[in-house]
Amino acid sequence: MKTLIIGIQGGKGSFNEKAINTYLKRGKIKNHKIEYLYTSENVMKALDEGKIDVGQFAIHNSIGGIVEESLQAIAKYKFKILDQFAIKISHALMIRPDAKFSEVTTIMTHPQVLSQCAKTLAKKYPKLEKTSGEGDMIDHARVAELMGKKKLSKCIATMGSNILAEIYNLKVVEDNLQDAKENFTSFLVVSLT
Repeated sequence: MKTLIIGIQGGKGSFNEKAINTYLKRGKIKNHKIEYLYTSENVMKALDEGKIDVGQFAIHNSIGGIVEESLQAIAKYKFKILDQFAIKISHALMIRPDAKFSEVTTIMTHPQVLSQCAKTLAKKYPKLEKTSGEGDMIDHARVAELMGKKKLSKCIATMGSNILAEIYNLKVVEDNLQDAKENFTSFLVVSLT
């Protein structure tokens, strides 16, 4: 039996990983390998080049709206939608294990996370700069990975699934920072036409 190669927008511990695991469980797909590609552009390019069989990325959030990164990527490629589904998500604020929160000056995470938590962050953490990284660093799981390896400054915090704290040995400062209790993100699973 052929192994299904799946490329996802996020890294290990991302909401994209949670979403693809939901898809795999629901479809009872056991023989698979997940490629962590970090960006929607990387997913669509890998699919177009035949490096993966199926791609997955976030397309819309109930608070943050359209995922701009995904919209830009899908405009460039031909593909077929295999499935669309949503999962509930919540966002935690995390720091390096050796950092003190008083050292933090910047929250670096995906623009969608910042959109989904904008009001809460403005109220609770108004002095912290809110930014997104470039390239693979747009993905909060990639930021968390580098924080865990101490390759990013102690002054940087990230936000995303609290599972990232377990995977990368980060400290959770606060959880459930999304602006609405009911926060759902929709994902697409795609293949070539």
